[in-house]
Amino acid sequence: MPSAAYTQLRRRSLERWEEWEDESFTRISVGTSATALSVGAGETLAAIIRELERLGQPDVRVLEVGDIGFSWADPVVHIALPRQPRITYGNVVPESVPKLLEDVLTKGDLRADLALGVQAPEATGDIPPLDSQPWMRDQLRLVMANYGHIEPGNLAHYVTRGGFASLDRAIHEMAPQEVIDVVRESGLRGRGGALFPAGVKWSFMLNAPPGDRYLAINGEEGDPAAFTDASIVENDPHKLVEGILIASYAMGATRTFVHIRAEYQVAVARLRRALEEAEQAGLVGSGVMGTEFSHEIEIEATGHAYICGEETALMESVEGKRGAPRPRPPFPAQYGIFGRPTTVNNVKTIAYVPTVIEMGAEAFAKIGTENASGTAMLSLSGHIERPGIAEVPVGLNLQTVIADIAGGGRDGKLVKALQCGGPLGGIMSIAEADMPTEFQAMTAKGSPLGSGGILVFDQDTCIVDAVKIVAEFNEEESCGKCFPCRKGTSQIVHIFESIVAGHGETGDLEKIAGIGQTMVTGSLCGLGQLAPGVLNNAVKYFPEEFAEHVNGKYCRTGTCSALRGPVSASEETAKPTS
Repeated sequence: MPSAAYTQLRRRSLERWEEWEDESFTRISVGTSATALSVGAGETLAAIIRELERLGQPDVRVLEVGDIGFSWADPVVHIALPRQPRITYGNVVPESVPKLLEDVLTKGDLRADLALGVQAPEATGDIPPLDSQPWMRDQLRLVMANYGHIEPGNLAHYVTRGGFASLDRAIHEMAPQEVIDVVRESGLRGRGGALFPAGVKWSFMLNAPPGDRYLAINGEEGDPAAFTDASIVENDPHKLVEGILIASYAMGATRTFVHIRAEYQVAVARLRRALEEAEQAGLVGSGVMGTEFSHEIEIEATGHAYICGEETALMESVEGKRGAPRPRPPFPAQYGIFGRPTTVNNVKTIAYVPTVIEMGAEAFAKIGTENASGTAMLSLSGHIERPGIAEVPVGLNLQTVIADIAGGGRDGKLVKALQCGGPLGGIMSIAEADMPTEFQAMTAKGSPLGSGGILVFDQDTCIVDAVKIVAEFNEEESCGKCFPCRKGTSQIVHIFESIVAGHGETGDLEKIAGIGQTMVTGSLCGLGQLAPGVLNNAVKYFPEEFAEHVNGKYCRTGTCSALRGPVSASEETAKPTS
């Protein structure tokens, strides 16, 4: 039964929501995110407003909503005619706005040629349901349920779609231990890559000594080709706020530090708005929703540092120190931020919490696989037709993800390899992709899903060059605290530079392997321990390319210009005959 405080909040929210969602009016919404804005979504929004004035359509309602996750189709525009389902249009650049609006609003031509789909169970004319499209039919959007539907940071919009009902239930009907039990029984694991059971991690805080306890949210997301955390904060920041409050209630945490890059300007601005509206509504601060539970949330917008994705380095950064790993033990639950017991959770992990409470442990656990329940949020990028963000049940076949959701290789080229799990993950052959998109299964292939980033390489990619780029990133981002990592990463780069310059020697790969073994045993954190694995996995799946570079001084794709490249058909024809 909803509390009186929540009932009143929802009533006020519905009044505001109905101002926008009145079906007697035409409603146009434009999806915005940092990605969408970078390709002109802001200009498209401005063009729509101008064109409505020219057409004499003052009653059409226009709203800036979150991005739907289709980066390949940005700018995305949604149009709902009076008492008609919403149609989603892709690649609506400012120049195409006048013709689109004139056709749809005045001529009754719904422009099926620009439509991605209709958000309804049945087709509208020649426009199929959006959920039936190849890139959507296998998705299950739990965390992404509000993407493209609400104005990010607008509390009324979030509450109207069920937001904060889970918090209301947790703090009014459940004891802290009950919340932890539900999360543990749901099988929710950390989505930052470590996969530690969230409920178990929270339980460590229950035996903490009296005094302040903290929750730290890891929004650093430094992996190249990973952008799901940023998308949550940009598109549905209140979901993160609600998850924070539920988790903090369960652990008895008094304050949360949200560690997020200052470079994520859109995300930071929307999170600040969400936090301000939540505070004004009595959802954050003293006496949350009329209870004895109080909690403060502090946004730590920090400078970029990949190492701060490591939990102890993150805590150092929050304290105002240089981000560098701490020795363990003591572990954060014993000695964390400012010496107080601290739990560090990833943005995605916490964003699942309201859904887990809403669905219940059993229902959530039924989604996914035996090893990991729920869904996986994926950042899809590289040489593909449809880059963007997807959310799929854990265990969906990886080939389905690449072929249907990502659209296969860009410009019809064959996909050659995948790099999953970021620069500390691994590169594997596309031949291995007939497998579940599942944390343990992918780890067994040496290319762990990690935080959800999947970078796709096509047939023209030089694997040796790709590994060299990853090695350079790891060298640049090493904090330098551990000698094996500091020197090891630079030595690996030096050897790779020699190889691609045509000076590779027999034994170079063995040298790198030896350096890697020292890094694994002598480094404090995952960067030094995992960085050598990228090479090892690439050599496992593409040994012939490394042999060609080292022994044959040959690059089959022609990427490494200092080496011999492939012979073109014209060059082959021009060869003298004997």
